[in-house]
Amino acid sequence: MYTFKLKHSWLLIIIAFLHINPAFSSPDDGRKKPATKWVVQKTSTLRIAGSSNVNTFGCDITGYYKPDTIICFDENAGNKSVALKGSLEIDVLKFDCHNRMLTSDLRKTLKADEYPTLVIRFLSLERLPAIKNEKDFLKGSVEILLGGSCRRFDISYTFEKSGSSLVLLNGNRSFSFSDFNLKPPRKLAGLVKVKDLFNVDFNLILDPVN
Repeated sequence: MYTFKLKHSWLLIIIAFLHINPAFSSPDDGRKKPATKWVVQKTSTLRIAGSSNVNTFGCDITGYYKPDTIICFDENAGNKSVALKGSLEIDVLKFDCHNRMLTSDLRKTLKADEYPTLVIRFLSLERLPAIKNEKDFLKGSVEILLGGSCRRFDISYTFEKSGSSLVLLNGNRSFSFSDFNLKPPRKLAGLVKVKDLFNVDFNLILDPVN
């Protein structure tokens, strides 16, 4: 009986030691790392740039007035991809091409009356951004809903510190109207033909929140 009690006591001591000693405890204690959250600021901008058989053009949105939040989940170790949550919902009617006819044609091309919102949904980053002192270049995945079509794309990002605690996120990628089953706009009864390829460039000013 004494031997059994002694073995039982030693077993309890070993279990307690393994429980409190981090060197021997399980690497996964069930606690998730806190997510990084950024609030999109009103000074954020988005630009669509394209060209025709005559010249180039650009259509801008110079302010973003929805209090959207982008969340980065740091649940993977090392340089593995991380999940993102959040989206931009952009009013297509706010695009200004600095030419009344071209602006009207672009809105018609994007089916603004039927689908008034361009949605950029953030899905993932190839790794956590390193933005303490310098620019960081990395890729990620987004889902874009435009003109009634939804497509997934890889996109190039630049993260950069912008004053105090703000972060500048630039995203850039070339698309084609045909990616979304759309036809390029035409101007002046078809005398000017807009090329199928266009570039989307957005600059988001992000404010980190706890």
